[in-house]
Amino acid sequence: MKRLQVILNDEAWIEIEKIYKDATEGFKTGSINYSDVINEMILNSKVDLKELRLKHTDIRKSLLNLAKSENLDVEAAIKVLSEIRGRGSKKSKLPVQTEGSFE
Repeated sequence: MKRLQVILNDEAWIEIEKIYKDATEGFKTGSINYSDVINEMILNSKVDLKELRLKHTDIRKSLLNLAKSENLDVEAAIKVLSEIRGRGSKKSKLPVQTEGSFE
Protein backbone atom coordinates (compact mmCIF):
# COMPACT_ATOMS: atom_id res chain seq x y z
CA MET A 1 0.00 0.00 0.00
CA LYS A 2 1.27 3.48 -0.87
CA ARG A 3 0.33 6.76 0.72
CA LEU A 4 -0.04 9.90 -1.32
CA GLN A 5 -1.22 13.33 -0.36
CA VAL A 6 -3.55 14.75 -2.99
CA ILE A 7 -5.06 18.21 -3.24
CA LEU A 8 -8.64 18.08 -4.49
CA ASN A 9 -10.53 20.97 -5.98
CA ASP A 10 -13.97 21.80 -4.54
CA GLU A 11 -15.81 20.06 -7.36
CA ALA A 12 -13.91 16.78 -6.86
CA TRP A 13 -14.39 16.89 -3.10
CA ILE A 14 -18.15 17.40 -3.46
CA GLU A 15 -18.33 14.34 -5.71
CA ILE A 16 -16.30 12.25 -3.25
CA GLU A 17 -18.50 13.30 -0.33
CA LYS A 18 -21.64 12.49 -2.33
CA ILE A 19 -20.43 8.99 -3.20
CA TYR A 20 -19.19 8.42 0.37
CA LYS A 21 -22.57 9.43 1.79
CA ASP A 22 -24.45 7.22 -0.68
CA ALA A 23 -22.14 4.27 0.05
CA THR A 24 -22.27 4.52 3.84
CA GLU A 25 -25.90 5.52 4.36
CA GLY A 26 -27.70 2.46 5.73
CA PHE A 27 -24.63 0.20 5.25
CA LYS A 28 -24.49 -1.77 8.52
CA THR A 29 -22.58 -4.89 7.47
CA GLY A 30 -19.14 -3.33 7.06
CA SER A 31 -17.29 -0.06 6.86
CA ILE A 32 -16.29 2.24 4.02
CA ASN A 33 -13.88 5.15 4.36
CA TYR A 34 -12.86 7.96 2.02
CA SER A 35 -9.81 6.02 0.82
CA ASP A 36 -12.08 3.14 -0.22
CA VAL A 37 -14.28 5.52 -2.20
CA ILE A 38 -11.34 7.23 -3.91
CA ASN A 39 -9.68 3.90 -4.75
CA GLU A 40 -12.89 2.68 -6.40
CA MET A 41 -13.25 5.93 -8.31
CA ILE A 42 -9.70 5.60 -9.63
CA LEU A 43 -10.02 1.93 -10.53
CA ASN A 44 -13.32 2.43 -12.34
CA SER A 45 -12.46 5.65 -14.15
CA LYS A 46 -11.44 6.07 -17.74
CA VAL A 47 -9.32 9.17 -18.11
CA ASP A 48 -9.50 11.03 -21.41
CA LEU A 49 -5.79 11.76 -21.83
CA LYS A 50 -6.37 14.30 -24.61
CA GLU A 51 -8.80 16.23 -22.40
CA LEU A 52 -6.42 16.03 -19.42
CA ARG A 53 -3.52 17.33 -21.48
CA LEU A 54 -5.63 20.16 -22.93
CA LYS A 55 -6.66 21.26 -19.44
CA HIS A 56 -3.03 21.49 -18.35
CA THR A 57 -1.40 22.84 -21.50
CA ASP A 58 0.71 25.95 -21.13
CA ILE A 59 0.15 28.13 -24.20
CA ARG A 60 3.55 29.79 -23.83
CA LYS A 61 5.35 26.41 -23.80
CA SER A 62 3.26 25.25 -26.74
CA LEU A 63 4.21 28.28 -28.80
CA LEU A 64 7.89 27.94 -27.88
CA ASN A 65 7.86 24.27 -28.90
CA LEU A 66 6.19 25.15 -32.19
CA ALA A 67 8.76 27.88 -32.83
CA LYS A 68 11.61 25.38 -32.27
CA SER A 69 10.12 22.83 -34.65
CA GLU A 70 12.14 22.36 -37.84
CA ASN A 71 9.31 20.99 -39.97
CA LEU A 72 6.41 23.07 -38.75
CA ASP A 73 3.04 22.08 -40.20
CA VAL A 74 1.26 25.42 -39.90
CA GLU A 75 -2.22 23.98 -40.44
CA ALA A 76 -1.69 21.33 -37.73
CA ALA A 77 -0.29 23.98 -35.39
CA ILE A 78 -3.31 26.22 -35.92
CA LYS A 79 -5.64 23.26 -35.29
CA VAL A 80 -3.90 22.34 -32.02
CA LEU A 81 -3.80 25.93 -30.78
CA SER A 82 -7.47 26.38 -31.67
CA GLU A 83 -8.35 23.29 -29.60
CA ILE A 84 -6.36 24.65 -26.67
CA ARG A 85 -7.97 28.05 -26.99
CA GLY A 86 -11.41 26.47 -27.19
CA ARG A 87 -10.81 24.64 -23.93
CA GLY A 88 -9.96 27.86 -22.11
CA SER A 89 -6.53 26.89 -20.84
CA LYS A 90 -5.82 28.15 -17.31
CA LYS A 91 -2.15 28.91 -17.93
CA SER A 92 -2.54 31.77 -20.38
CA LYS A 93 -4.92 32.85 -23.09
CA LEU A 94 -4.14 33.27 -26.75
CA PRO A 95 -4.56 36.87 -27.84
CA VAL A 96 -7.70 37.60 -29.82
CA GLN A 97 -6.91 38.49 -33.41
CA THR A 98 -8.94 41.31 -34.94
CA GLU A 99 -8.31 43.02 -38.23
CA GLY A 100 -4.91 41.41 -38.77
CA SER A 101 -3.38 42.43 -35.45
CA PHE A 102 -3.11 40.92 -32.02
CA GLU A 103 -4.65 42.64 -29.00
